[in-house]
Amino acid sequence: MGSVFFLLSLLGLFMRGGLVLISAARRGRAALMAEVSDGQRALARKLFYLAGLLAGLRTDFRRFTGALPRAFMIVSNHQSLADIPAIATVFPRHGVRFVAKLELGRGIPYVSRNLRLGGSALVSRTKDFGQGQRTLRKFAALSDEGICPVIFPEGTRSRSGRVQDFYAGAVRVVLERHPMPVLSVAVDGGHKIATITRVLLHARGTTFRVKPLTLYPAPHGKKEIMELLGKLKAEISGQVDRWHRGEES
Repeated sequence: MGSVFFLLSLLGLFMRGGLVLISAARRGRAALMAEVSDGQRALARKLFYLAGLLAGLRTDFRRFTGALPRAFMIVSNHQSLADIPAIATVFPRHGVRFVAKLELGRGIPYVSRNLRLGGSALVSRTKDFGQGQRTLRKFAALSDEGICPVIFPEGTRSRSGRVQDFYAGAVRVVLERHPMPVLSVAVDGGHKIATITRVLLHARGTTFRVKPLTLYPAPHGKKEIMELLGKLKAEISGQVDRWHRGEES
């Protein structure tokens, strides 16, 4: 029953958040961008508080222990839509935007409007390749405003929780256009609550983890980007595997 109350509360949060975004958009781009950054963090904190209180979800969200630059790329594995608010929570002093599939731009209260209006890159997996490139280049330019791009290079959510192959496309386009430091981030537990049914059945007792790992200097050129992507895959996979073996590092 607690999970049902959580889902109803979540819907209420999303509906209210969507109205706030509409209001901010009417005040101009600066107000809208600030609301997307600040609002998604505030909503994410409420979401995970309610998930713990009503549905029994446990969270273990770590902060990066060192200094972070004004803008950097976040590269993470991907298990569920909950990864988006979780990452926003872990970086309270940075605005984050996401590369997401085009379909997420419609139909999901608050989330779709946040992605669409806030500057996230909504890219089709099957249609115009050139349009996708242009969208990613525009997305990369947000780093000049201090916005941190978040990319899930697996390209799709892992249903099992195991880290899948990393694809270079979006990472390469953004870093070749705007070289910047890259932070690896590992997430786990989202695959257990990736659907409404899974939330109802598995939220209680599940631990959702997010851990920033290593900040790498900005790579330059295709070779350095590809080498870095290999390091990121190995590092994130290693962390997730340790969690799955019950090691709390």
